[in-house]
Amino acid sequence: MVVLLGGGIMWLQERNMGWMGVIAALLLVGAGIFGASFLADQATVSEEDVKTITEEDAVALVAAFDDTSDHRFSIIIVGGNESIAGSSEVGDTHPSVIEQGGPVDWWATTMRNNVWAPLGLGVAMQWIILGLFVGCAMGSAGAQARSMFSQLTPKTRTSEFFGFFGFLGKSAAMIGTFLYGIASTAAGSRVAILTVTVVILAGTYLTSRIDLEEGIRVAEEEDARANGEIPLE
Repeated sequence: MVVLLGGGIMWLQERNMGWMGVIAALLLVGAGIFGASFLADQATVSEEDVKTITEEDAVALVAAFDDTSDHRFSIIIVGGNESIAGSSEVGDTHPSVIEQGGPVDWWATTMRNNVWAPLGLGVAMQWIILGLFVGCAMGSAGAQARSMFSQLTPKTRTSEFFGFFGFLGKSAAMIGTFLYGIASTAAGSRVAILTVTVVILAGTYLTSRIDLEEGIRVAEEEDARANGEIPLE
């Protein structure tokens, strides 16, 4: 499905359809999400796949969680003796707990109350939607970056420019991971993801400010100078 979706978007890009192409790409992504929903519905667990534990282990597990709530796990005991039957525990940092005291908890609350809950979409479907949009955006962004950079690069200095391009890519991967780690440690994973989003938006803005035609002209001028067609100043 991902291959078909990517191929369809590439086909639309080759047609240079403008805003109609954007709308068609969004419709294509929507169709992909609709198709993926059937796969999510089929992901059921059979009774043979359900693992069980002994009653002694269940009692020990419940006792272990009695003294702490600072974790991201959830348990529920089905069956067993009356002392533990129906016992449940949800950690304070469990993914389903929206209010975790972070500065961007409002975003998770807004999305759950106004998007996911009204549409009846579970976590599995949310990840599928996120994956489709991120794949379409980031995949095309990488291809677009290389294509644009190749147009701005003088043919006589290709190795030099693309060596620098590769260095910047490795540096960005290192800096992004470093920022995510610091933000995650200091303020949680939600703030860490926000820092990555800010970096992506900043890159999008800077890319939009590039004068591609002027860059191509300068690259051609540099090639002409290197080939002796334009005298050195």
